Amino acid sequence: MIRLLLALGLPAGATAQTVEGVVTSGGDAVPLATVRVVGTALGTAADADGRYRLALPEAGEATLRVTAVGYAPEERTVAVAPGEIVRLDVALRAATLDAGAVVVTGTLEQMAVRESPVKVDVVPSAFLETVPSANLMDAVERVNGLYQQVDCGVCYTNNVRINGIDGPNTAVLIDGAPVMSSLATVYGLNGISPILISQVEVVKGPMSTLYGSEALGGVINIITKDPATSPRLSVNAFATTHAEFAGEFAAVPLKGRTSALVSGTAFYTTAFHDNNGDGFSDRPLENRLSLFGKLTRRDERGFERGSLVGKVYASDLAAGVEPFLDDPAGLRGSNRVYGESVYTRRGELIGRLDLRPGLELQGSAAVHSQDSFYGDTGYQATQADGFGQLVWTPETEGTALDGHHVLVGTAVRAIRYDDGTGATGVFDDSGTLLENRPDTRVVPGLFVQDDWRVSERLRLLGGLRADYQPDYGVIPSPRAAVKFQPTGTTTARLNVGTGFRIVNLFTEDHQAYSGGRATLILEDLEPERSVSVTGSLQQIVGERSPVVVDVDAFWTRFSNKIEPDYSVDGEIRYQNLDGSATTRGLALQVQGALLGDVRYTVGATLLDVFLEEGGETQPLEFAPDYQATATVTWETPGGFAVDYTARLTGPMRLPEYGPEAAAAYQAATGAPLHQESPVYTVHNLQVTRGFSWGGRLGQVYVSAENLLGYRQSSPLVGFDDGTPGFGETFDTAYVYGPIEGMCLGAGLRLTLP
Repeated sequence: MIRLLLALGLPAGATAQTVEGVVTSGGDAVPLATVRVVGTALGTAADADGRYRLALPEAGEATLRVTAVGYAPEERTVAVAPGEIVRLDVALRAATLDAGAVVVTGTLEQMAVRESPVKVDVVPSAFLETVPSANLMDAVERVNGLYQQVDCGVCYTNNVRINGIDGPNTAVLIDGAPVMSSLATVYGLNGISPILISQVEVVKGPMSTLYGSEALGGVINIITKDPATSPRLSVNAFATTHAEFAGEFAAVPLKGRTSALVSGTAFYTTAFHDNNGDGFSDRPLENRLSLFGKLTRRDERGFERGSLVGKVYASDLAAGVEPFLDDPAGLRGSNRVYGESVYTRRGELIGRLDLRPGLELQGSAAVHSQDSFYGDTGYQATQADGFGQLVWTPETEGTALDGHHVLVGTAVRAIRYDDGTGATGVFDDSGTLLENRPDTRVVPGLFVQDDWRVSERLRLLGGLRADYQPDYGVIPSPRAAVKFQPTGTTTARLNVGTGFRIVNLFTEDHQAYSGGRATLILEDLEPERSVSVTGSLQQIVGERSPVVVDVDAFWTRFSNKIEPDYSVDGEIRYQNLDGSATTRGLALQVQGALLGDVRYTVGATLLDVFLEEGGETQPLEFAPDYQATATVTWETPGGFAVDYTARLTGPMRLPEYGPEAAAAYQAATGAPLHQESPVYTVHNLQVTRGFSWGGRLGQVYVSAENLLGYRQSSPLVGFDDGTPGFGETFDTAYVYGPIEGMCLGAGLRLTLP
């Protein structure tokens, strides 16, 4: 495949015409601004002092587009003679709305975020740096409408909910490829480092028409950095008072028609601490290593014609009582000393190739190995995923379909899952494996989409997907979208769509393995289905200091919903819901700037998430009634940046426990065993001081996470029942808030443009 990549495009001719200059705002340099040639994909990044230099492929007139996060894009046209060097300085003005952002998730086609008929929330790389972190999960929970749910109070497995919908219903993509599925969603997101991310695109609502299974609740698409415009070297290192240490780098060893980016992240924490006094570690001890590489090939006009991405990830995690953590390798699987030990190994390969204009081939492959013990219960599993997709975009200009952007595709997804449980094997009454039956699925599909630009104000989108699964037949997934923009400051969108998900229970619910509850599967599980309606209105108010107001309304109804039932003490029961599950709500977000130096984003989401069965309704567990987020960044005159972030989480229904377990918990912790969680807030503060020398950029930062020190009482029920971890009432699912208190940190970033 690499040979094909290198063969793309015409040989690069020698050109000498150049445009150079400085990008500033208010007289100050704008570091790392991006400068591109309009009509091509040629571009470069400014250095720490705002200086840039861009070679043009040919002489004549060229229009340059200059963009930077937090600034309005600017375009300038210059005339350049052969061999001439032209000076062009560009002044940007601060902007609330990043109108220059380009997204691909909503339609599979690149377009400006404001042009997309499907609303896409863009999380820029700068937002990921407002709290020190070596994994993406810590950042996405600060996005309005997203919530990080911790599934286990011992090993800290987690997932991301979108608008209250369960984490497994969210499709996670890397550069548009669905490589994160089922088994990988449990631990895989924690291995993605912000240093290699250009931006994160979030679509709230079903996207199965384009992305198939797992996209019922929405899509999180992680766009990795482009080697052609990335700095030559970026380094970040930090440490915290929770004994966490992280180091990461991203480097561009090759830049030109063929470009390459390599990145690595190392993270470890080795100190046991038990501030809540339950005898278990508050946070797992972990050693984690992730390596990433990306190779791209462009034509002479700078358009990417092919790419190849590879990623490997390894993590050794241990958690439990202190004696176990003294020798976690030697005590794995012990029935005397409780501990949870998780060894994760994962490899991913993602490729994209333009076969000819309008015809693109995409593919990915991933292998995931999980070797775990939860107490004395072992879980050893492997999963292999393969994905291939051919997308054809026919030329419609000058035809009867002029104004329509048509996309036709065919896809196939193959999954092989094997573990040591009854999910993939047949056992006799003594527990002896009689026959191994790995779960193997091949799901082909066809899809078509028409994005019709009716006028400058009105845009319509329709799509249909049909997937075939031998056990369930053809599964259709239609969708439609309308975008109406009556003025340049008002945009309204309406989306209607359906989704589906083929469930592999044991790969996505940690409670099937840990704790003292018995797992009961009461029937053959059918695919979950959903239908959803979402509407959004964006209004920009003011000119000199505009305020952007977004109002969203959403409604999703699930059929065949699979939810763990905790109502029977000591058991978790699984079956398709004989009824429906509904998620509905409203969201409000306001973005603006004060005096040009203070930028803010404040959002709130009201949720009503409930199950309906047999004429009765009840709220869904771990879905907050409301939540709110706030991010404020102040660029001080002295060169400091102050980032304040906050998150408010409203009450949520929690698992049910018997009266004896509740009484024992109260006696051990002095706190009640809530059936509904209390309201709480988490506040974070980070102060950054930037400096530059010789075109290089550096940042020193200090932070305080969970500034007010809020933490729930023990996340474990029955931790003092008999031998810790092995009692009949032991359960790890009682997690609704932070397990640790305030954490201080300090770090250093260095960038060589």
